[in-house]
Amino acid sequence: MPGPSPDELATEAAAALVDLFPPFVRVALVPVADRRPAWAEEEAAVDRAVPSRRREFLAGRAAAHAALAAIGRNEGPVGVGPRRQPRWPAGVVGSISHAGAWAGAVVAGSEHARSLGLDIEVLDPPLPEDVERAVAGPLVAEPSGHPLDAYATKVAFSVREAVFKCLFPATGRLLEPTDVAVELDLREGRYRAVVSGRFRRPESALPPIQEVPLAGRFAVIAGHLLTGACVQAGGASAGGPVRT
Repeated sequence: MPGPSPDELATEAAAALVDLFPPFVRVALVPVADRRPAWAEEEAAVDRAVPSRRREFLAGRAAAHAALAAIGRNEGPVGVGPRRQPRWPAGVVGSISHAGAWAGAVVAGSEHARSLGLDIEVLDPPLPEDVERAVAGPLVAEPSGHPLDAYATKVAFSVREAVFKCLFPATGRLLEPTDVAVELDLREGRYRAVVSGRFRRPESALPPIQEVPLAGRFAVIAGHLLTGACVQAGGASAGGPVRT
């Protein structure tokens, strides 16, 4: 008996993605495949890219347009900023990620959220030791007998990627791994991330991050690790506390 199709798996994974964010966030997840660009500007952004990069980029834009349509804001191309970040319509915040078989996007109106971050990683294999050393940062993940125990560093890497994406639009600065301390509850799929105070700029629109940790969620489905980060319009993060 044949297994689920890529589209069926993506639909299942999108349902899991919904649970990582507050209810005002709209999500979309699509298989990475050859896709027709929605806008000439988007195709031009990768016209010289290798085929794999082009497929990933256009799949990410397809997911972005699907998510934007869900909030009634699918009005034009999702351009590319100077740091390769997506350029969303005025009054919209969002994030795009792709890895393995999927590309995903999350969006919300700025009246609900200040910023969003999404990261998708292929779970296997765990990070190689040299990469693990390069991306290592402060991490608390107590062994619990959970299958994800062996992937704690990779989950923390994904958390940092989601947090980086979430904070960059407001700060304009890149983070080093040591800038983000991560505490994981692998069994419950929750994290707590505290960003070093040196990262903030006085004019940042975000709350004092070193005093208000970001709490969020992650999930594993069909061999992919999905991680979300959100700073709501009132300054609070989403996801609930990590149990200690």
